Amino acid sequence: MSDDPNPDLEKRLAALEQGTARRVSQGKRRSPLLALLMAGLILAGGLVLYVFSRPDVEVALPTATPDEFQQEGDGFGEIEPFRPPPPPEPEVVIVPEPAEPNAELLKQIAALQAQIEELRSAPPPETGEDPAAAAAIDALTAQVAALQKASENAQAEFQKELAARDREMQQLRMDLELAQLEAKKPVLAPPGPSEEDLRAREAERLRQEEEARRMEELRRRAEEERAFQQRRVASPVIAFGGAGADGSQSTELAKRTLNEVTDFVRNGALPSDVTQAEVIANPSNTVVQGTMIQAVMETALDSSLPGQTRAIISEDVYSYDGSRLLIPRGSRLIGRYRSGVEIAQRRVTIAWDRIILPTQQTIRISAFGGDELGRSGVTGFVDTRFAQRFGSAALISIISAAPSVAAGEVKNKNTASVLEDVGDDLADATDSVIGEYLSIGPVIYIDRGARVTVMVDRDLEIF
Repeated sequence: MSDDPNPDLEKRLAALEQGTARRVSQGKRRSPLLALLMAGLILAGGLVLYVFSRPDVEVALPTATPDEFQQEGDGFGEIEPFRPPPPPEPEVVIVPEPAEPNAELLKQIAALQAQIEELRSAPPPETGEDPAAAAAIDALTAQVAALQKASENAQAEFQKELAARDREMQQLRMDLELAQLEAKKPVLAPPGPSEEDLRAREAERLRQEEEARRMEELRRRAEEERAFQQRRVASPVIAFGGAGADGSQSTELAKRTLNEVTDFVRNGALPSDVTQAEVIANPSNTVVQGTMIQAVMETALDSSLPGQTRAIISEDVYSYDGSRLLIPRGSRLIGRYRSGVEIAQRRVTIAWDRIILPTQQTIRISAFGGDELGRSGVTGFVDTRFAQRFGSAALISIISAAPSVAAGEVKNKNTASVLEDVGDDLADATDSVIGEYLSIGPVIYIDRGARVTVMVDRDLEIF
């Protein structure tokens, strides 16, 4: 190897040294950017870790707090009475307005009329008449007449539709007014007085009448005494005590003269009591005295023994003014009947004491039962017991007469006398028995389903 430097090699080494220095300087310049990039990545990673590492936020459940107990008002609250919903208002039917006459048709009519007027106003041609023009004019005239007629018909139909719509609107208005009037609830009548109030009022009225009657009697007696004293003072005759010789005779004559007819006339001339009219307080809730209730027997009846009976009301009973049904059919009547029918009696006496309504109400009455025509008592099959009465009496008579007949056949006087005595004693003993058998009364049987009537004996208020 020679010691001379190689220029090529030096150039290459210098180039290599320059490239290395350039790379070192570039590396030194890029190092802050890398540091910033790494720091940003680290911050982003930390932020992501922080977000994902946070615990989930728990949603709080809604809770209720107790309210204070209400001290005001009733413990059961306020119960509103049932009010029926108002009836729905009638539906208003919208009637479509009739179509107006066709505007195009009117325009065509106007154009044709203008064309006809132009043809009519045009001067006639100097030459002879053109049959084609005349025919065209006639055709146009006929077409115009037809269109006018169609227009008139359309106008007439339009007027008819308008009148029909007006009538329908008037009918709807009347229906609406009627529905509004029916929707208004009637004002309920105030509740009437209770039974206790009515009894108290009746007792007070009777007491006042009795007090007024007593005061009137005292006033009348005082006036009579005053008039008697006045007549006694003004009388010119001086009367002494005691009776004359013919006083007893005049008294006897007066007694003979004042017979029953005179007594009847004098008693009939006494002043009658004045009774004031009373107003029925609740005529729509009152069944007045004397109302006939039709019923049907539910139980059979045998007059041999007394007992209870029951019937079903067969016809509705309305209030005094007829506005309300107070005793509906199907209500029950509870009563009792008597026994011990007389020999010629053919009716059983029934007393009705109670009415039970389907509305869980009961009414006390004291009314007689009658037949279909309202006659007191109810009749049915009458068993006179003729054979039992007269057959038993005849048998007892024969038994009592047997010793007497035997005594007539016996020739021994002592035996005949004994038999006669026995027959007399037996006849005396059986007389009362025969009388009892002869006085046996009939038995009346009334079947189920027999029609009866009940006349109300007092005013009944039913609410």
